[in-house]
Amino acid sequence: MYHEAMLDLNLLYVKRANHSKYTDFWLYLNVNNNNDNDLSELGIVNEFNKHMYEKSQVYFISNLVNLNSELHQLQENDINSLSEKIISSKNEELYLNLPMLNFPWYIKIIWKINVKEIHNKDCFIKFIIKSTNSEQYKDSELKHYEHVLKYEDVLKLEGLGWIEYQLPKDVGELYVQPSIEINGSINMQIDYVRRRSNEGEITCIPNIGDLLPNFHKICPNVPEIFKYKYFSRKEMENLLELKDIINHP
Repeated sequence: MYHEAMLDLNLLYVKRANHSKYTDFWLYLNVNNNNDNDLSELGIVNEFNKHMYEKSQVYFISNLVNLNSELHQLQENDINSLSEKIISSKNEELYLNLPMLNFPWYIKIIWKINVKEIHNKDCFIKFIIKSTNSEQYKDSELKHYEHVLKYEDVLKLEGLGWIEYQLPKDVGELYVQPSIEINGSINMQIDYVRRRSNEGEITCIPNIGDLLPNFHKICPNVPEIFKYKYFSRKEMENLLELKDIINHP
């Protein structure tokens, strides 16, 4: 059971989109990925976040709290996040400058965001990418790219819930520094930024219940990602935490 779960885990963010699984599956796994790599300069201080960054190039925005304590007041709990922590703009102007991340060449950058509410038309979301192929660099030497969503664009995202928004430009450099700027007229949440190397349209399903509308009447305690497995959250967590199962050959 554990090895099957790990196989599903490692297929989540593979290059081929038709192999991708549910993006919130990892939350229910007991991942043991101890290694000696120190990623504290990126704000990554636990093994799960380290595994996600190193193996799948997923950087949780909640890591920034470890680099800037002032962001703690903007951090919220959210079970829809793999890390269970997100950053919310809370109707205030917000600028998040991520550290330089080591991503593969020729990728697209994806942000997982939730535009909850727009308060006026004077709003925008600006995505910024700085990139380089050198570990030693000056800011003036970085390639610079901006992608701006104005009111009409943001309006299309309002109320959709959590979505993955893919920036249109390919990034051809090895080191990437993403940033995001939100003006004070949007109530918005941010979960993570990740890389995407394959082409393919990202499909948004605002309400997963539309696919199985009567499921929770039958099994109300089953997490949505395990609807097809018919395990309750508690049963699944206990199952994966049993050492005699995890260590079974």
